[in-house]
Amino acid sequence: MLDQKGQIRIIEAFLSIAVIFSAVLVSATFPFSPSLDKQKSLASIGTQALVQLDANGTLGNLVMRENWIAIKQSLDVLLPTGVLFNLTIYDETQQPMNPDVIQNSNLLGRETVSVQYVCASQNSSVDFFVLRLQLVWAR
Repeated sequence: MLDQKGQIRIIEAFLSIAVIFSAVLVSATFPFSPSLDKQKSLASIGTQALVQLDANGTLGNLVMRENWIAIKQSLDVLLPTGVLFNLTIYDETQQPMNPDVIQNSNLLGRETVSVQYVCASQNSSVDFFVLRLQLVWAR
């Protein structure tokens, strides 16, 4: 009779390779999401930038004058390097106000963090605006 211990060892090796390869293949298909701490810090960065821009009513005045370029330039200065953003401004009826895109890069296909901020104009008839700032770390 032939010794069959060698054949079993070869089959065992092939099965273990198949299991390891399957585990690597399955784990590579799951997308990696940023940790909760990174998302919280990004939301905090975005909120602080909007608060700082609105500290003396500048943000409300820029929105009233529809000066989208100045808003973009201000966010470029206030947000750290490596943070991509997209800002949409809504009026009191939740209709978008900015026809031009206020962004420094395209965020399509990326996992973003959204920050909403309410600001008001400082004129005789107070107008309210809702700003939705979407942020993502550049890779």
